This record gives sequence, structure tokens and C-alpha cells, in this order.
Amino acid sequence: MMLSVLFMWVPFIFSLSVLGYVSVSDFKTRTVSNLVWLFAYPIGCAMTLVSVVFNLVGTSVVLVSLVCSMFLGLVLFFSGFYGSADVKALIFIGLTLSVVPFIFTPIIGFFTLPPVLLVFCLSTILSLMWPLSIFVLNLADLGKGKSLFEEIQLTLRQKLWLLFTVRRIPLIKFEGLRYFPAETVVIACEEEGGKPAKKLLRFVKAETNLQKYLDTLKEHSKLYPNGVLASPTIPTMVFFTIALALVPVMNLFSL
Repeated sequence: MMLSVLFMWVPFIFSLSVLGYVSVSDFKTRTVSNLVWLFAYPIGCAMTLVSVVFNLVGTSVVLVSLVCSMFLGLVLFFSGFYGSADVKALIFIGLTLSVVPFIFTPIIGFFTLPPVLLVFCLSTILSLMWPLSIFVLNLADLGKGKSLFEEIQLTLRQKLWLLFTVRRIPLIKFEGLRYFPAETVVIACEEEGGKPAKKLLRFVKAETNLQKYLDTLKEHSKLYPNGVLASPTIPTMVFFTIALALVPVMNLFSL
């Protein structure tokens, strides 16, 4: 029994440590070195193999966990919601942690979803709190008389969406690449005078080269004397880490 508990908690602590390091790196620099995964993947794989060899976890459980992580990661990557580091982190969790370490001994067996699915669901829920904070900040700005929408024709639905997703920030703040642009510049055709005009960006993929948008905005900086619409971002990795730390508590729902 002690061995079983040990091999549940060691992979969990290792996974949480790796994600903690990666989330700090991602938050500070918006990049994650592949060296982290070259270190983490073999150790995670070795832990899983040991657990399978000693019959502490079934092969089918490991396969389900890994397949779920790969499927989720690839779908979200190709749809533009996750970056490559997010996918690697998700697959790392699926490979290393196939069962949830429990805090209390279950009264009626022990069953739960694969940890990677719990991390995905919890991180998604946690990330929804971020738009609420943006909405509150925008309401405060509007209360002070500041304008959020300038020179862009928007429907009421678009305005409501932007209230939850963007802030008007000085162009210089884009230098840290902590924001995703919500507007860009387009050049009208010659029949319309060929003048540059602001255009709303509905969606920017996670792997998009933000520098090209920054260069365009800088080139037409005169259009943005009061700042540009942009989405302040928190890396998905941060939400992964918080969600993983909460995962052991989820076994309480399986008692």
C-alpha cells in the first residue's frame, strides 16, 4: 500500500515542479526552452514504466491518459487556441501522471477521470475568471470617462465581447509581447483614397508571429494616439499549474 501511494505522489510532485518552472519561464519571457522537455519527458516516461512493471497502474489506464492528452493537445493546437509549449505540457501530464494521487482513502473504491482531463477542465474554468477581471477594469475606465472604442464601426454584440476581452493600452506596452492585438491597420483601395484605416481582429492564434502586428501598428502609430485595443494575456501554462495543484482534491468527488 505504501509503495502504491509513493508512486502516485512522486510523479505528481515531479509534474507539478516541472509545470511550475515552465509557467514562470512562460510568464516572464513568453518562451519555453525545449531543453525542459528533453529533461522531463524521459523521467516521466521512466516513472510510468516503473508503475506499469510493478502493477501499480494498468497499461490501459496509461494509454487512455496519453491518447486523451495527445488528442486534446493537437486539436487545440491546430485550432489556434494552444501554442506548441502548451501541447507539450499537456502530453507531458498525460504521459507522466495517469492516476490521481489521493489525500484520503476512498470508502468505495477509487475512480476518477485521467488527471490530464481534470487539468484541462480546471484550467479552462480558471481561465474564464480572467475575462471577468478585464470587464471590471473596463467598467472602471468607462466610469472615469475613458473611451474604449474609437474610430471602429462595431455592433453591440462586438462591443460586449470586447468589454470582456480587451483593454486600450499604450503602443509601447506591446514590446513585452504580453498582449495580443485586437485591431490592426488595413490600406483602403485606390477608389477609397488608399488611406490606412483601423480594423478589428476577431481572433489571433496562439502561435501567431506577434512582431508583424507590432511592426504594422508602429508604422501607423499616428492612428493610435490614445492607445490600441489589445488582449492582456496570462500563459495557459499558469492555469495548467494551478489546476494540477488542485487535482488531488478532486478525488473527494469520487468517494
